Order: sequence, then structure tokens, then C-alpha cells
Amino acid sequence: MPSDKSFRTPSIQHFQPSLNTAMFCFLLLFLTVSSVVLGCDLAPNTGVGVMDYSSMDWLNSIISSWYFVNDGQVHELVKTILEKELNDLTPDIIEKITLEECTFGSDTPKIKGIKTRVVEMPCLKAGKQQKIVIDAIVSIDAPDFEFGLAVKVPMLTLRAAVQKLSFIGNLRITALFSDQIPFPGVQNLCITFTDRPELGFNVELLDAINIDTFGVDKLISDVIEDVLAKQLVYPGRMYVDLSRVGARGGVDVVMMPRMSDQHPGVVTTSVKVSRLNQTTETSKIEISAKLGSDEERGSFELMMDEQQISHNFLIKDFDAQDLIVRAWESRLIFKDIQYGSVKVDLADMEFTLPSVTETFSNEEKNVKVTVEVKAYLLPLIAIVQKGEAVDDYQSKFNAGCVPSPDLNTGVLYLHVHRATGVPKTDDRSKADPFVTVYYNGNEILKTKEVSNSDRPMFNEWTELLTESFVGSELVFKLDDNDVWPNSDDPIGATSLKLTEEHVRKVNIPLKLDTQREDAKEDILLYLSVVFRPVPLV
Repeated sequence: MPSDKSFRTPSIQHFQPSLNTAMFCFLLLFLTVSSVVLGCDLAPNTGVGVMDYSSMDWLNSIISSWYFVNDGQVHELVKTILEKELNDLTPDIIEKITLEECTFGSDTPKIKGIKTRVVEMPCLKAGKQQKIVIDAIVSIDAPDFEFGLAVKVPMLTLRAAVQKLSFIGNLRITALFSDQIPFPGVQNLCITFTDRPELGFNVELLDAINIDTFGVDKLISDVIEDVLAKQLVYPGRMYVDLSRVGARGGVDVVMMPRMSDQHPGVVTTSVKVSRLNQTTETSKIEISAKLGSDEERGSFELMMDEQQISHNFLIKDFDAQDLIVRAWESRLIFKDIQYGSVKVDLADMEFTLPSVTETFSNEEKNVKVTVEVKAYLLPLIAIVQKGEAVDDYQSKFNAGCVPSPDLNTGVLYLHVHRATGVPKTDDRSKADPFVTVYYNGNEILKTKEVSNSDRPMFNEWTELLTESFVGSELVFKLDDNDVWPNSDDPIGATSLKLTEEHVRKVNIPLKLDTQREDAKEDILLYLSVVFRPVPLV
């Protein structure tokens, strides 16, 4: 996949928090750790999706006392992030959007329920890490909220105001603790919404001219809604690096939107077919699991023993697809007998419904069908190539420990960045190199050729499901593209045996073996490998 389909490059914002902001963050972490130590939730009998406002009054009172809404550093941080996201998404008719002033309003966020859990992180290297996950129902109703905008369009600049913000959503804060970080040992926070918040706001044009008749107000409103609802709060994630707070090094904040051409998740389907009553009859059962244009089929002979067929799908967009599972009896002469079907809305499964089980029966044919569907949200890759440089944004906030996979099944991500030292294959010009990648003997990626280059930039990636990450082999072949009828000239090749050390390796150089006598230096291929464990079926 080419680089122009990569996500917008994030920028890291650095700020020195005031005492008020620091105290607010410390309070949040203190409450989190306390709830884990005490072995209880801060809101008894409260989980995500359960409203228990009365039990949260004490916590909301504390938050209101320490809320950092009027911190100038926070204002500047929000302004910088919002301006970047707004301008990255503006259509061509809007030249630039400037955030002139912002007022968050006097009302603080309200917590309507909070729950915590601990995630242990076994490491491949020295050091111990632990994640504490906080799920909270957060609401904001700020009638005096206002952002002032200057919107530059051809020949004039319009002024608009975003007012009366309100939303409610399930917020997830993941705190990463490390014994390699000074007290209080918090390495970073990852903040995201686990479903699409209910969002409301008004956009008002402040200019005297009747420009709204041209639909500019709706255009601005749509852009802002896209930023607030789709980019900033969902499904993007905010990482807050706190690893240098103890050394008074300040805080780094980065917004990481999801990469548009990478799969956000995996869906597994397990279909079990059994008899309702004892029988000696044998039936040929057909199963179909269809996701968009992808369809997986299977069949078996059913007598008395329960039979099962499983399928795994990489998901490109949870919102745009439904999973349809059908079961029927196949007959040679007569019409097939339909047992039933299940339609699963994957938009409901991305965060809130990780597992769905449906059952249907055909009493006349003595058959019972159970369909179990599970959804797994994949972590962000966050690897960006800019020329020869490769930035690993996630590693900036997870240094010190590489998680060890507790599964050998999951999703393999491979990014071919570039090559150096590519020799000529003839006297006329430099090579036109391209890379072909094989995984356990099967071709998984062929890059486009880069014309006339000894230092080609490929910047292409692929993802695939694997049932055996550790022990698998990647083979890389670098060839020079020749015009037909001439065959491509081989330049070099190498292989990589995958181990636990390759769970996350970014921009690693591999030396290619070559038979070319005109190679004046080592031929190096730069690539990244990321493995994300998923319990496939």
C-alpha cells in the first residue's frame, strides 16, 4: 500500500503543566491506583453503559475543585491540536482555519460511573510494566463553551463561533506504569472513546453578510463535526507521555488518528451444527460467512456428532459492513433446504459488544445451528515513513518494554521502507528495482518499481492473518524490472526467521545476498515488522 494512503503525520506537542493541571492528573491516578489496591470499583455495581450518577457526586465534587479548564498551557495545547486537525481536513474551498480564542465554559465534566482493571504485561526485556485501564462514562454540558474561528476562503475571511458543546460517551484511559520511570512511575496515558459519543454543538457565522445562503455555515459545521466526532475523539487516540514528569521534563502529547488503509480489527466466526434428537440420517451441511465482498464457505456430513466450521476476517471498516452467516442442506437433485441465517452489525461490536451468539433451528430437519461472532480491536500501528526517516510514534510512549505475545496467532504487519546500495544491472542506467515478499512460501506483497534508482523508496505495507507467527519465515527478493520480452534481473535476496524479538521491530536493515559482481557496497533493505496477537478460531 503506497504512502499517500497513510494517515496524516501526527505532531508531538510539548508543554510544562501548571501545578493545578499536575494535581488534577495526580488525583486521577491516585483514585485509579486506590481502587485497584482496594480491589473495588469507584462506583459500586457500575460498569460501562450503566448510569449511576448519585454514587459519583463525591468524585465530581473533587474534579470540579481541581479541574484545569482555565490553565493557559492547556488552552494553547488544545488550540494547536485543533488547528492542525481542522486544517488537515478542510476542503479546497477553505484555505485556512485559525482558532482565535477559546472558552471551555464554567461547567466541568461529569463522571457517571467508573470501573478499573489491571493488565499484566510480560516483557521480553528487562523491566516490569503494568497497565491500569479506566472505563468511565463522561458527560459535558457547557452552554457557555465557545471557540472563535477565522475561516479564510478565496477573497475574504469569515469569522465563526462554535458554541454550546455537549456530549456523553464512554471514555477509556489506559495508564502504563513502569519500574524504569521515577516516582510516581507513570510512563504514559492513552485516552480514547470506546464508542461514538453523542455530540452536539452550534456553529454561528459572525459576519454581517448573508454568506450562509451559499452553504458556508454548513460546510464549516461539517468540517468541525468531522474533527470533533471522527478524528479527535473516535477512533483516534491521544497519548500523553509522563515519563519525564518526575525529572521536571514536561509533558508530550500526540494525537494519533487511525491509519486509513490499515485494518482496525479482526472478526472471528464459529458455526456449530448439531442434531435436536437422535437420528441415523446423514445430511450434507453448507455454511457461508460473508463480509462485504469476502465470502468463506465450508461443508461437512452431519449425522449425530456436532460439527463446527470457523472463519477469520480482517476488518477494514467496522461501520460499513455487516457479517451474514447462513446454513443450509445441500441436495443433488432437489432444491437446497435453508436452515436460517444471522446478520451481525459490526458497528456495535467494535468496542461495546465483543461477542455475539445467535441460535436458530429447523425442527423438521432436526438441526440446530449456533453462530458465535467475536470482534477484536487491533492496536494502532503508528509507523510513518517520511523520506529516509521512519518515525515510530507508539514507541515514543512505550519505551523500555516490548510486550511478549501470549498467543502465536494474530495479525502480521509488514512495512517495506527502502533499499540502499542497489547496483546497476546494465550500462545504460540505474536499476528499476522492486521487492517481492513471501511468507512461508506464499507471495504476500509486490511493491511498485522505482525507476532509475540505487536508493529506492518503496514505502508499502501489507497485513495478513497468521496462525504461527513465531517460527515463520519471510523471504525478500529484490529484482530489476525489465521490459518484455526480457526477464527481470535478480539483484539480491534474504530471509528473516520470525521470533518473539520481532513482535515490534521498526526500520531494521537486512543485508541481501547477491551474486552480482558489480555491487560496490552492501545492499540493504529496510523494513518494519509488527505482530498483534488475536485468538483466531
